[in-house]
Amino acid sequence: MDEAQRFLELADLLPDALLLVTREGVILAANRGVRSRLEMSPEALRGCRLAEIVTDPPDTVARSLRDWSRTRQLLPGSLTVLRNGASGIVCRAEGALYRPAGGDGGHEALLMLRLQPKEASVYQFLLLNQRIEALNGEIARRRRTESELREQREWLRVTLESIGDAVIATDMDGHVTFLNPVAEELTGWRAVEAVGRPLPEVFHIVNEETRRPAENPVSKVLREGTTAGLANHTILISRSGLEVPIDDCAAPILGNQGELLGVVMVFHDVIERRKLERELSLRAARLAEADRRKDEFLAMLAHELRNPLAPIRNALHLLGVPDASPAALRRAREMMERQVQHMVRLVDDLLDVSRITRGKVQLRLEQVEVSSLIQRAAEAVRPHMETKRHVFTVSLPAEPVILHADPTRLDQVLLNLLSNAAKFTDPGGCIELTASRDRDGVRISVRDTGIGIDTELLPLIFEPFMQADQSLDRSQGGLGVGLTLARTLVEMHGGTLTAFSEGPGRGSELVVWLPARWQAMESPDNERGAGDLPSDSSGRRVLVVDDNRDSAESVALLMQIWGYDVRVANDGPSALEIAGSYRPEVVLLDIGLPGMDGYEVARQLRQGQGSSVVLVAMTGYGMEEDRRRSRESGFDHHLVKPVDPEGLRALLAGL
Repeated sequence: MDEAQRFLELADLLPDALLLVTREGVILAANRGVRSRLEMSPEALRGCRLAEIVTDPPDTVARSLRDWSRTRQLLPGSLTVLRNGASGIVCRAEGALYRPAGGDGGHEALLMLRLQPKEASVYQFLLLNQRIEALNGEIARRRRTESELREQREWLRVTLESIGDAVIATDMDGHVTFLNPVAEELTGWRAVEAVGRPLPEVFHIVNEETRRPAENPVSKVLREGTTAGLANHTILISRSGLEVPIDDCAAPILGNQGELLGVVMVFHDVIERRKLERELSLRAARLAEADRRKDEFLAMLAHELRNPLAPIRNALHLLGVPDASPAALRRAREMMERQVQHMVRLVDDLLDVSRITRGKVQLRLEQVEVSSLIQRAAEAVRPHMETKRHVFTVSLPAEPVILHADPTRLDQVLLNLLSNAAKFTDPGGCIELTASRDRDGVRISVRDTGIGIDTELLPLIFEPFMQADQSLDRSQGGLGVGLTLARTLVEMHGGTLTAFSEGPGRGSELVVWLPARWQAMESPDNERGAGDLPSDSSGRRVLVVDDNRDSAESVALLMQIWGYDVRVANDGPSALEIAGSYRPEVVLLDIGLPGMDGYEVARQLRQGQGSSVVLVAMTGYGMEEDRRRSRESGFDHHLVKPVDPEGLRALLAGL
């Protein structure tokens, strides 16, 4: 509301002609009195200058405005007002400061001016009209007020009946005067039955734990006159005997003089809140457990990644010893290969967990014969079994069993189970790998006589990063993700993986069940293989692009030994510049290059040389999305670091 509206709220109640003007004489508002006293329109005067509606000289008007702006006391004066723009009427003019100017660029000063015609008879007549008009206005305002009160009461009634909380009101004696529908539902009392009854009859509450009657909050409000809340763990017993946990408060209803007229109580059931509290408590416990396991896993990961570095560093030092024997150098190389392969397996396991968590693992399905699958897994772990002198037996199904499955992923499952059995079985122990027909599928069992599994840990062993061995020495190693991967891969094939053990020291059994006739909806296309390369490889031109100089130079050195003509670049622009003159036949290209990434380099190389160049991605990015992007960018092959040298040589052998 602006200043003019606030002025009119008061000025319209008075019979005199009142104007609100600025210090410069601009009329901002005129009350109803100017119509009855001066026969002028209040609306027409708004925005006019005082000097425009009087016959007095402008300097007289300006002087009067200055005098009036200096005091809040009405100063008398005289002005001749042009009535209806023609005839003049001599008026007693009284003015005073209505609002001073605000400092620092705030609002301007405003003046109030009262005009009274000097003709007494006209004045009395106008005064009477003004009073009649004021009386009519007062009657109209009272009618509006009554209408607004009725609307507010109706609004309050509808609101109380439609809100989700229960509402009960009482009088000074604690008798019920109102129940809304929610209160009716919770108490079991209809409003027409409850009104007039003592509140304890309608609102029966007890303590949830002691079952003793709880103090009614209305009684406390009537006694103390302040808002009161319900006690914790309060149960409302409805008319039918139904028990509902409730919560909320009661407040006093006060009259105009602050006297207590009654109490209003608002309450609601907290069944859902109790459920949420229990759920939040469980979630908090799970998060705390996950956080603890995360910390243990990070410590374990650091341990597992450091372990291979020690023999690798020692082997590197041994390779630099001038008088080292060929046998020692061979053992050092074999040691480094084993430790690097171990680190690769650790990283691959973590990447597989990430892929599975984000739903990025896709099965490449084909017809798989179970016996060949079992024999391949057995041969892969047999050297490890022989090293630990395990008694390893394999039992195959009596007849051929065909699965529609991803052989690589099932190999991963069986190798994981067999490796775990060998890891946790003492030297000389027994391990059995058995496959047999079972219902509509095949049952594959790995049983050992190893350390066994504690009964409490048995339901948890398939959880990520879960391991029974948390000792400092951790002689068995591993990240605790193998069984998680195995179970998920089996379930992706429509099967199950379960664990059995009679307790510590009594061995364990892991059982895989796979459906023999399970069909997948689709199978992604296989990537292009090494056969896509040209057949002649002697002296071919190869460009190696990698921002890691050691990685680029080591690959280049290998290929030079293999007889290739090699150039090296460490960023995208350099690679394009070299390729322009060198015209490589094969480009081994890292994707994660600074500035211009490998995808863009591949696109430009493909545009410049077309199909005459074979593009091979050699990168640490190995997700399915990364492979898709490399294909779209023009790459022919996608190798994930660390690349097996023999695998790279086999790929290039087709040139």
